[in-house]
Amino acid sequence: MPIGSDISLSSKLAILVRAARGADGQALSARAISAATAETPGGKPAMTHQVVNELLNGTKGNPTTSQMVGLGRALKSPVAFLLPGYNGLTSLRAYEEHQDAREALRLIHDLGADGAAELLEAAREIRSRHGLDLSVPEVPDPLPTSDRPRPGRRRRLSFDEAAERAVADLEGN
Repeated sequence: MPIGSDISLSSKLAILVRAARGADGQALSARAISAATAETPGGKPAMTHQVVNELLNGTKGNPTTSQMVGLGRALKSPVAFLLPGYNGLTSLRAYEEHQDAREALRLIHDLGADGAAELLEAAREIRSRHGLDLSVPEVPDPLPTSDRPRPGRRRRLSFDEAAERAVADLEGN
């Protein structure tokens, strides 16, 4: 297991939701996430949007295996990232996406700490040669969120903004 404190499931989901975007560039809603948990497009979702909301809010923290698989599918994330103790999203994505990464791990399996240290040194050398930063975060920085409200929804006004709007409405402006 990775060293460091564990990230809660709701925090992991928040990271993935911030990084995920719909076709319109907006953050995904609970309904959109629910629909995307289906095995096939238009199929039966693995969970309802209420369950998605409960998981996002942290009021529910023990989803079923099929729900975890659905969330991984919907948020384009390795399912292992959603499990307790697996905080390294970057390494899990590399493991799932690159056959060569899996082979490299298999090859050092019985080489012990010295083999892992040699592989690590070789990877650092390759990153330096390519001009890449040597510090790679466990969880990549999510994309910036959109400040635009969703179409059809009004932004919640502050008290001062609501008062100004009420005055303008009363004056006929």
